[in-house]
Amino acid sequence: MIETALVELIDRATAECAGQQRLDLHNRLRQIRSRVLDPAQLVLVIGESKQGKSELINSVVNAPVCNAGNDVTTAVPTIVRHSEEASAQLIQQDPSHDPAALDRLPVPIEQVHDQVDRAVADGRPITRTEINLPRAILKNGLVLMDTPGFGSVSSSLTATTQAAVAEADSLIMVSDATQELTTNELGFLRQAAALCPNVALVQPKTDIAPQWRQVVEVNRKHLSNAGIAAKIFPVSSKVRVQATSARDPDINVESGFPPLLEYLRTEMANKHEEFTRKLVSHNITDALDQLMTALREELSNQNPRTATETLVELESAQHRAEELKRVAGRWQKTLSDGIQELYSDIEHDFRERSWAILHQVNETLDEADPNRSWEDFAEWLSSNLSEAIAETFGWLDERRERLTEQVADELLREHVRALPNLDRIHAPDPLDRIPEPTAPRGSDFPRKDQILTGLRGSYGGVLMFGLITSMAGLPLMNVVSISAGLLLGSKSLSEEKDARLKRRQAEARATAQRYVDHVTFQVNKEARDTIRNLHQRLHEHCNRVTEQAQIRISQSIQDIKREAERSAVDRDERAREIKKKLEELTVLRKRATMLTSNSIAAA
Repeated sequence: MIETALVELIDRATAECAGQQRLDLHNRLRQIRSRVLDPAQLVLVIGESKQGKSELINSVVNAPVCNAGNDVTTAVPTIVRHSEEASAQLIQQDPSHDPAALDRLPVPIEQVHDQVDRAVADGRPITRTEINLPRAILKNGLVLMDTPGFGSVSSSLTATTQAAVAEADSLIMVSDATQELTTNELGFLRQAAALCPNVALVQPKTDIAPQWRQVVEVNRKHLSNAGIAAKIFPVSSKVRVQATSARDPDINVESGFPPLLEYLRTEMANKHEEFTRKLVSHNITDALDQLMTALREELSNQNPRTATETLVELESAQHRAEELKRVAGRWQKTLSDGIQELYSDIEHDFRERSWAILHQVNETLDEADPNRSWEDFAEWLSSNLSEAIAETFGWLDERRERLTEQVADELLREHVRALPNLDRIHAPDPLDRIPEPTAPRGSDFPRKDQILTGLRGSYGGVLMFGLITSMAGLPLMNVVSISAGLLLGSKSLSEEKDARLKRRQAEARATAQRYVDHVTFQVNKEARDTIRNLHQRLHEHCNRVTEQAQIRISQSIQDIKREAERSAVDRDERAREIKKKLEELTVLRKRATMLTSNSIAAA
């Protein structure tokens, strides 16, 4: 069978990669081997954030299976495949077991988006979501995967995306029709096409882009100049939804989806063997080319060298080692300074926001009565603090990207190929761990207390004015003394109410101050922990890159010294071995290129 022949060919190439100690190529071909043995046709939907990837998949299968919206981004990959009954699962990796150990957690399909958001917020290791649907377009083995958007601090493929692209049979790049492909998108697509050559470009949002035809033509030229063979499909997901609701074929044609669906049915689902051959041929020839290039370089180095050449190479390697030490010092200082600035800036940022909230609290409580509006006030206070926390941590996430760029700039150019895949910083919710502010105590002013306060005030007025009027021959209780008593009693009552209001307002301000201080303490703790984790991740990554560079340079110095000590006989023997290996790899590469012409011999 064709799968057996392809697997044997892949195994031969994989063994050669292992023999040349190229574990990266070895692992890549192992992933291709898994794809050959899988009958499904995996189509990876990739692109930057906010380009319409999730809406595109929803429109293809006519179901809201992917979380889509202006304020929504894909947090984990979502796989959509065929099944006779609709179902959904969260695929979780258990960190306490083998890295390949996965737990499948069934969830109601209508709650899958909420379950994913809750799992991500709780920090659970969710690797992907799998959704099964009874759809005709998926029946022939077509599997769609929605992926998180790329476009972080580096245009290079992240390790996660590299693994996903290497497993895919085909790629669909999504870039909306409002503008032409960016440099970052073209760079990403060029790298992705190097791993998976079966590529198509979908340009959604034609309903809001009047000039989409000109954009499509410009992008066609961009792809041609980049050497990427990809069909382009301009579509509109919103028009597709309208067509589906109205069941109007004319509107559906206007949406641009019929050519895309036909492409998925024919060139994707019905050409699985052809695409598999193309995928295997591309990856094997690319891997063998890298092996052969390294061997040819080593073969050229087998020629006898003069003492001067050896000395020059040795000095060059030692110079690179010294330069690496200076680079290490620079990135360490940049990282240390940046982290210290983050500590102070983030703490100052939230304290400034909390002071602004306290200023509004004081202004509000100067006028409002906490006894009447405490519930609304407490809700307003919590809402404003939550908003301030989100803004502070959003700014922290921006500073994370900026700091990563600054540290990357200090690394050697040849090492800025694999920046750490840092997760986006999410705002914590410390308010759930803090007791809600309580209303001021003793805020009630019962009716009996009001009567007693009025009587105390009126008693003095009646007595004082009664004595004065008694000198004029009037009784103690007369119209004047009673009126004065009522006036002074009402004044005492009013003053007591004002005094109690001031005490309630003062107590409410103090309660709000304590609550805000408690929240600030929790937020600063969360921010420090987040920054400390960021520091650790960046330091570990850069230190690992530096150590790998040091190992390579040390190995280079040892090779130069060893080469200088080798005899001519040893060099000739090694040259014969390399030539023989090159001949074997050339034959193997020729067999790999024959895959695209539907001819393959047994391995």
